[in-house]
Amino acid sequence: MRIPMAYTEQNIRRLALGFLRQHYKFRPRSATSGTRVVDKPHFYKGVIIDARLAFQKPNLDWFIATIEATGLEERHEIEYRVNVARICVHAGIITLTGMAIFLALTLVQGESVWQWFGRPDVYYFLAYVFVLSFVGTALLLSTLKYYRYIYAVAQFMRFYADAQWIAYDAAIFEGDDHARRKARKFRELQRQCVRFGFGLIEIREGHAPVSRLEPSQIDQFGGSRGALPAWVAAIEAPPIVRDLTKRLPGGKKTPAPVEEAPPEEEMQDPLAIGTYLPVEQRQEEFLENMVPAKRGRKRRIYTPAKLLADLRWRWRRFVRLLYPRDAKRLPGYYELPYWVMTLAVVSFLSTAFLLYEHSRWEPLATPGEKTAAPSLAPLEPAADPSRSDAEPGVLPGEYDHTLTAAEAREDLDDGPLRSADPIVEVIEEEETDIFRYRIRSDGEIFIDYECVSLFPGDSLDYFLVEYGRFPSFIASRDRAQNLHDRYGIGTMVWRTDCFEPTAPGYSILLGEPLAVEGDANFMVRQYRSSFGLEAEVIPVAGGR
Repeated sequence: MRIPMAYTEQNIRRLALGFLRQHYKFRPRSATSGTRVVDKPHFYKGVIIDARLAFQKPNLDWFIATIEATGLEERHEIEYRVNVARICVHAGIITLTGMAIFLALTLVQGESVWQWFGRPDVYYFLAYVFVLSFVGTALLLSTLKYYRYIYAVAQFMRFYADAQWIAYDAAIFEGDDHARRKARKFRELQRQCVRFGFGLIEIREGHAPVSRLEPSQIDQFGGSRGALPAWVAAIEAPPIVRDLTKRLPGGKKTPAPVEEAPPEEEMQDPLAIGTYLPVEQRQEEFLENMVPAKRGRKRRIYTPAKLLADLRWRWRRFVRLLYPRDAKRLPGYYELPYWVMTLAVVSFLSTAFLLYEHSRWEPLATPGEKTAAPSLAPLEPAADPSRSDAEPGVLPGEYDHTLTAAEAREDLDDGPLRSADPIVEVIEEEETDIFRYRIRSDGEIFIDYECVSLFPGDSLDYFLVEYGRFPSFIASRDRAQNLHDRYGIGTMVWRTDCFEPTAPGYSILLGEPLAVEGDANFMVRQYRSSFGLEAEVIPVAGGR
């Protein structure tokens, strides 16, 4: 089996130049113009031009054709890679914009993510949503052809030439290994060359260059790229500039011929001390008195223009240190339009502002704002619900649910809108003999009319008593029922004087009495963290 010979980049440049010589052989040109070629890579405007061919057209304008040569060892120059940097920026902008829209809609509805999750769970939720959205968006964007980067195409996109060719070794896309991948990469190279108007030259075996794609004769970028200057196409510097460089002090000058020393007549002893002393005398010693001294350079602090230029150079150098290492090696890989950077800053600031507005939510009521959670215990109703349902009519302090707005307007009199009488009349609660009202976790209710133990036993027990005292039995009973229905815990209403003599009102006990004080303290912290209930531990002898 014969192994095909791999072309070097220098071979490809020369073969491509020979092909273009024949390709543009019959193009109209000036009578005094010949074809000028450069087969060595040179640097210009941040890009590397591998080879160049130029000739003058009949109107004396220069026709320039540039070549990007790629051998088998430089195959990465024409094989596409996914532009990860651009995907990350675009995915971040889309994620921040989506989060800003979500936070704005939530804020308009009067809700807050701090209300839903609380601290610190809200930070985990926001981080989880951001990472999941960012990764999902980046994976979707990586499938688009817009983010496929080719080095050779990016080089040509930075400057304008009449014809731009990409010459490559045919062995790059040939072979049985990874055939489908090679075919996909060649199709992407061909697609981008057709889109941007670049030509393709394939160097096949036997030094045979073949044109696979002709460059476009119309600028696909609409003249937005900078054109190569005429002196670049003319290869040599203009005559005025060439003569000027010779006249400058630093220009190259022909050195004077060195005269040979005459042969000495007498033989000298090589070990003599005189041979080690300098023979020539310094001429500067005679010129010191003839040439006047010049004034030294001014201090930079007294020249604002030079100081500003120095500061500008230092700032540009500092900014360039922040660039990635391969920024110069991959032109256009990290470049982003101004509108993308503007949108990134706006989306970031909007998301930060909305997060700050969400974080201002508090569980306590604020004047003029909507509270997200009740901060007070359920208020005592003006009348007993059981009496209201049993007795017909409307009791004092109630309103008629069956009365419509039109009927209520007919009942209005022409009296003053304000009245000195209170709108809600407080109904005095009847005396009750209930000392304990216990609701178990399964909903069963026990009532005791004396201060006797509902839990037989003579040991010292620890009760969890909610902070606060209720002046009436109905209010404490409703509070205990509310705690049981909301959290599913056992509660008990107990007259305070049963365990604290001469103490008025009623107290609410949470859960079951505990025999160990450490367990009771742990349950106090558990109720505070889980339900937001504040309780205290009270030891009672014979509480069981």
